[in-house]
Amino acid sequence: MSGVILTLLEQPGTTSGLLVASERLAELMGGAQIDVFVVRTPPEATILPSEEVLTKRQFTLVRERERARASALRAAFDQWQAERRIETLSVRWWDLEGLVDGAIKEWGPRADMIVLRFPGGDDWHPAQQAVYTALFETDRPVLIVPAGPPVPFGRRVAIAWRDDRQATRAVLSALRCRHAPKRVLVLAGERQGSPRPVVPDILLEHGIEAELQVLPIGKGAFGKTLLTKTHELAGDMLVMGAYRHSALREFILGGLTRYILGHADLPVLMRR
Repeated sequence: MSGVILTLLEQPGTTSGLLVASERLAELMGGAQIDVFVVRTPPEATILPSEEVLTKRQFTLVRERERARASALRAAFDQWQAERRIETLSVRWWDLEGLVDGAIKEWGPRADMIVLRFPGGDDWHPAQQAVYTALFETDRPVLIVPAGPPVPFGRRVAIAWRDDRQATRAVLSALRCRHAPKRVLVLAGERQGSPRPVVPDILLEHGIEAELQVLPIGKGAFGKTLLTKTHELAGDMLVMGAYRHSALREFILGGLTRYILGHADLPVLMRR
């Protein structure tokens, strides 16, 4: 075993994709233990600011709802267990009661990688909060996967490169994967009048052969340009730094980070 992967399950419809992605990540890492977490919301955490008392009926309804959600997630987990490709994979199941933020803060720093889903659906804000906490409060790389049928990744890796700390740390996290991809694509933005980007030293120093693609930075969303080029080149995974405009706790994300979280349709490995 070469690492620990923390995978958070929240909705039954996204469970299969998260677990298959975690299994694939463990394979790329050359073996890892997957800790699968379900965090049930305590009844007292559901009281609105305008409410003073949690009634017995509300308490019972929340407990039953969360118990049903955990049971559905466990059923999806058990099905994946019966069907997973790597029989020797080490997997542990954790069923906790508490706040998702708190669980990620407590357990995230103990893992080597965190696997979450992209924000979306009716619980977009809580899902975004989980991603934000993992990215900016655990100091760990986070693999974020889209909803929908799981697809293989890690064979044709695209790197959204800019010469800074976040991108470098994201690349170093990707290098934890022992199985080298068949193709590495460096996608670097270039503003008019700026020096032309080059293949990052961090890749050359690790003996990684990469293809450089220079993308013009214009008035439109660069995230759209980045995703379009990744698909044109048949990339199956994106590696990039995570950015925010402020150290405040509010969700003040950088423009590129925010765009990718809202629009990416392939696995993205991010690191602050």
